[in-house]
Parts: sequence; C-alpha cells; structure tokens
Amino acid sequence: MRDSNIWFTHRDSCRAGRTSVRCHDATNGRSRFAWIVIAVLVVSGFALADAQQSTAADWTYWRGPAMDGTAEATGLPDSWDPDGGEGSNVLWKREDIGGPCTPIVMNGNLYTIQRNEPGEPTEGEKVVCLNGATGETIWETSFNVWLSDVPAERIGWSSVVGDPETGYVYALGACDVFQCFDGKTGEVIWKVPLHEQYGMLSTYGGRTNFPIVHEDLVIISGIIINWGEAAKPNHRILALDKRTGAVRWFSGTRDLPYDTTYSAPSLVTIDGQRQLIMGTGDGAVWGFQPRTGKPLWHYDLSRRGIFATPLVVGNKVFCSHSEENYGDESIMGAVAALEISGTGDQTKAKELWKQFEVVCGYSEPVLVEDRLYVVDDRCKMWVFNAETGEPLIEKESFAGSRQRAALLYADGKIYVLTENGRWAIVKPTSDGYEVLNKGRVRDTGFSGSPIVADGRLYFPSTTTLYCVGTGEGKQTAQTMTESLGTETPVSEDSKIAQIQVLPAESLIQPGESIEFSVNVFNAIGQQLPTPESGVSYTVEGPAQIDGNKLTANADAQHTAAIVTATLDGVTGQARLRIVPPLPWNFTFDKLQEPPVSWVGARYRHVIRPVDGSNVLTKISTIPKGARSRAWMGPSDLSEYTIAADVRGEKAEEQLPDIGLTAHGYVLDLMGQSQQLQIRTWSAQLRMAQSVPFSWQENTWYRMKLRVDLEGEGDSTVALVRGKVWPRDVDEPEGWTVTARDESPNLAASPGLYGNAKVAELYLDNLTVTKNED
Repeated sequence: MRDSNIWFTHRDSCRAGRTSVRCHDATNGRSRFAWIVIAVLVVSGFALADAQQSTAADWTYWRGPAMDGTAEATGLPDSWDPDGGEGSNVLWKREDIGGPCTPIVMNGNLYTIQRNEPGEPTEGEKVVCLNGATGETIWETSFNVWLSDVPAERIGWSSVVGDPETGYVYALGACDVFQCFDGKTGEVIWKVPLHEQYGMLSTYGGRTNFPIVHEDLVIISGIIINWGEAAKPNHRILALDKRTGAVRWFSGTRDLPYDTTYSAPSLVTIDGQRQLIMGTGDGAVWGFQPRTGKPLWHYDLSRRGIFATPLVVGNKVFCSHSEENYGDESIMGAVAALEISGTGDQTKAKELWKQFEVVCGYSEPVLVEDRLYVVDDRCKMWVFNAETGEPLIEKESFAGSRQRAALLYADGKIYVLTENGRWAIVKPTSDGYEVLNKGRVRDTGFSGSPIVADGRLYFPSTTTLYCVGTGEGKQTAQTMTESLGTETPVSEDSKIAQIQVLPAESLIQPGESIEFSVNVFNAIGQQLPTPESGVSYTVEGPAQIDGNKLTANADAQHTAAIVTATLDGVTGQARLRIVPPLPWNFTFDKLQEPPVSWVGARYRHVIRPVDGSNVLTKISTIPKGARSRAWMGPSDLSEYTIAADVRGEKAEEQLPDIGLTAHGYVLDLMGQSQQLQIRTWSAQLRMAQSVPFSWQENTWYRMKLRVDLEGEGDSTVALVRGKVWPRDVDEPEGWTVTARDESPNLAASPGLYGNAKVAELYLDNLTVTKNED
C-alpha cells in the first residue's frame, strides 16, 4: 500500500569521514555539502548541546517560546556596530547568510532557510544549521524549487520551527514541499509535497506560511485549492504527525479568500481550552482547536489578507493590518484588541477597542506591562494603553522609514530592525519610550526579525547574519509548553464529542487496502482514551469496508471515497482518492466534471462540448483563477510522458498559455510571446529553454512532454523534451524543445498548467504513459 501523505525517492544520507562530514540531498539527486570542522568535534559539539538541552535558553519558534516576541534576559547590549571593531558587540557575522528568514535556535544550534547557489542553473533553497556561539556551519541540506512563482530573492520568507522533544526541524519550502529534518545531521526524515497532494498555492510574493509544533503535531497552513468539497480556494490548515508526516486533520476558514498570507499561528489556553490563533487570507483572525482543527471563532478585521501575526497574551488578542477595513472600506489600516472567552461552541471573540488609520500590515507588536508598542509600515512608533486603546504615542518617527520585522523585547529594551537598514534600541517608559541608540547598516535591510537565545541577539539582514552580545548576557530558559497555560482537567469532561478518523487524507490504487483508526476528543478538544470496541465504519464510494479495513474496488478509476466512523452517536470522516497505476487516458466524453481525484482542477475547470465532443475547459470568469495548476495523482511517479490535444481561444487580442507538467517541469505553449518553453521554477528560469513557436487561436494542436533520468547517484540529470504539432498531421519525429537539468526533480505528479486571464483554453485526449526505450 502507498501512503499518499509521504513521498520518498530516498533519504538524504550523511557520510562521516575523519576530517569532514558530507551531506547528500536526495530531493534533487545531487550532492550538496558543507565542509565543516572535523567530525569528532562535530560529534562532541552535539553531545555538549544535548547536555545543555535542559538549561539552554532556546528560541525554537520565530516569535520565541512565549510566542510573543519577549524573553527574560539580562546583560544584553544597548548598542552595536555592524562594522565590528572594539566595543562593537558583534560576536560574529556571516556575510554569506542573509535574506528575509527569521532564524531559530535549538540546543545551541541556529537554523535558517537560505537561497542555494544563487544565479546558477542549479539554484534552489536550503536549510542551514550553524553553531549559535561561533557561527560555524554544522550542516546544510538543499532542495529544488519547482513549479513555484516565488522569486529567488524571497526564498526564506517563512521560518523553520524546532521541536525539542524529537530534535527535528520543520520547513515549508518556496514550492510548498513541507519537510522534516533531523536537527543534528540535516537528514530528511519525511517530506510532503503540499502543492501536488493538497493543492497549496505558491505565489509571487513569497507568502509562505509558518509551521508550529503542538504536542505530537506539526501544523501548517496556506491557500489551498483541493479536491471534492474542498475544491474552492480556502485558507486551510493541516495538522501532520510530527514524526511521520501523515495528515491528522484538515480544516479551513472561508472559501474564496482575497489573499495568500504569512501571518503565523500562536498557541494559548483560554478558559481551560487550548487554542491556535492566526490571521488568515480572508481578512479575519481565527481561533481553532489545535488537536482537532475545529474552528472556534473568527473576527473580521480587513477586506484583504492578514499579514501581521496577531499578538496573543492571556485571553487578549492584539491584531493589526494595513488594508481596507472590514465594514468601512474608506479607512486604511487598524489595530484592535479582542477578548476571547468561552469554550467549545460557546467560544467568542469580543472587540475591546479598535484604532483606525494605524497602517501596520507587517510588523508584530510587543506588550510591556500595560502598554502595546506598535511600529507601523512607515516605521512610526505607536504606543497604546492595552486595556483602553488610548494612544500614548501616535505616529512618531524614531528610526527608519519602512518596517517589516517584528519587535523584540528583552532586558528592558525593545530591539527594532527596519527594512531600509536602520536599527534602534529603545527603552519603554511609563509614558512611552526613549531611544537609547540607533544607527544604520549600509547596503542592506532587515526583513527577518531579531531574536535572542542563550543571552545572544541575532539580527538577520538581507545580506548578513549578525550575532550581537556583550559576552555577559544571561537568559532564563523557557519552553513553548510552559507558555501555553493550564487546561481544564480531562477528568471534568470525559464525554466523546469529536471523532478524528486516521489517516484523514490518503491515496490508494484500485484493489489496494488501507486500515483506519480513530482518536476521540471531548468538547474542548482534549484527547480521550479510545474505546477498544464500538467503532463502526461505513464507506461512500467505490470501495468495500470490513471492520476498519477498506479495500478499493478493482475497477475504480480516478475517483474518491469518504469513510465515516461512528461511536456513541458521534461521527468523523476521512477522505481518500483512488488512482490507478499508469497508463492513464482521459477523453472527458462521459464526464460532467473533471475527475474528482484531480487536485486543484474542479474550481478552475469545467467540461464543455467543443467541436462535437466534451473537452476540459480552463475558464477565465472566476476570481483570481487565471493562472492555475492541477495535479492528477501520486508524487512518486518517475520517467513518464504526458500528452494532450490543446486549443486556445483569443479575446481582447490575447491568447492564453497552455501547459502540461511532468516531474515538476512544465511545457508551456505561451500565447502572447508565441514561444514554447520548458522550465521548472517559473520565477527564476534556472534551467529553462525556449524556442519561438507560432500558433493560432481556434486550432487544435497536440502537445507532448517527456522526462527521462540519465546517470546514477550524484551524476543523475534530467532530460526534458517537448513537442507541439497540429493535431491533424502526423507527429514529427524530432522534439521541438529540449532542456537538461543538472539538479533534477526525481519524481512528481503529472498535471496541468494554464493561464487563461482573458481567453479560455481547452484540452482533450489526455494521456500519461511510462516511458519506453
């Protein structure tokens, strides 16, 4: 049986020698390595880090262990000089480590996401592990970016998260491949292509969401165009088993959100109920139960997506934005305070106060005693009474002119880094603040946020990572678990109110079997012991279920099934897709909708009659649906050919772009530029090849894309070939365009690409076949 939630080619391997450690990346089939200190010192260093685990003052989440941008520390500097020299307080700096990523520190090691091999045909991204005290590289593991619209300079817009229990580090890449790394070695433990299997969108702005760990789960979100009832765009949240990557629950907000967003989640316990709180793409702030995904409440703040992470302190939520206000679109920006109360279905959000025209869409505030410190997008300071919303300071210049990074409060000081390279260290006072020192770092800026760990500050600029400290900094160790607060004892409510069916999402072949299990929870989302008996299972769709074992019908083809578990009158559901092995053939003649098993297809495509038969139509009339991708099946397919008949309409003097995808490569018949292009990373074109190709509207063509892997191990390359010809003539023997990728994508789902901003496009007679020599 195939577990559709986790896709392996093979694991990253690490080979230790007497003088070095080399880490190989299996994601792209090439050797990507960092030479570091001798292996025995590395091992000793990890042993020391393990010994310090219980006392180290870690910063395992980008906003810190309390998730509020604060730390208990002393001995931190009042000033620093980025140019170094005596009294500069710069302990070390790495001029090859830069970008928008906010790092984390776990067990003395610093982790960050970086561009890999910038400007090269093999460019991608990587997770890097440094010694937090010295800045020396311990390991780096690289991987490809494919079928992504994120530009190279926005690699690392997200942050990693560390899990002290397992030592694992989790990262969502720019093309939405979610990966779990061994924090000691960089080995890839598991990876899930969220775009292919669940329809998560990758966008030009690099708005990549932040993961968070809660107990045995790692939770991630994004705008997702899924399948079945979840086919419309929605800012959805997925919880995965942090050790295996299997999906435990799948939840969402409201359909058709305006934006993608990078607002990060926070965890808190309010009235004895654990909650996950985050800003979302529909312009609201939401609260969910983190163990079950049950939505609890939402507060409409903006007409567009929420980017700034809400600050959660106790039962208060402070949130801000920089767009049109929900309910009053004539006013831009606001900061608001909410009070959360109640549990289960009675959980509520009450607005305590709101101040309009505070345009703060990026930076996250800090709370110092009863004062809320906010820096708006123009780097102006606002200070509010946190209880009443009364402004103590309004729109006061104090540092730079553009702000993106979050604020950090530690040792009685607020550390501010600005987007135009200026910095300030300010001291909060009862009536506002005073500036202790400020300065500027030339030829760089700060989009990543300052953090503090083990009494050392880390300032990530676009070009350099600085470690800053006095050498005498001390910090109280704190964990995220300690910050969550106390839940109501489970013994006070042992009644089953929710059932979670596992696996929540899966993919199998016809005739294959899968066994289900359940977790049960009370009304406030606390897990209860699962009864040994009494659970009954039913299935809707082409499958049979015996006890908890489901077997897909042998003749099931590109379809789906829903499994329902019932216990004591309470039900829960899981979904699975049934996709046969290759070859595939789609004529669409007997279909009324695109195949239900295709991810990302149904909302943006319909079936229509054209030239006397049904064809798949990419429509142009849906909001934000012009450019799209759809995925047809498992992500472990390799060395295959996809082909289809294609035709484009012309409207307003524009032709669409029509594409087929295989192995993470796209063959794109580009309408306006009249080209045929092979590429893998849309925003970077690292290995792309284009040729002129003139084609006409209302004319059927045949497209074919084939990918072969050549060589073995580190020498593997991908040979990517495409051709297009008029459908009513014989297929030409030669290929129209050919590309080679020295950093190959080893496997990926077949799929479709289309850009129908004005004019529609059509596909018919689509086939996917294994390559033959």
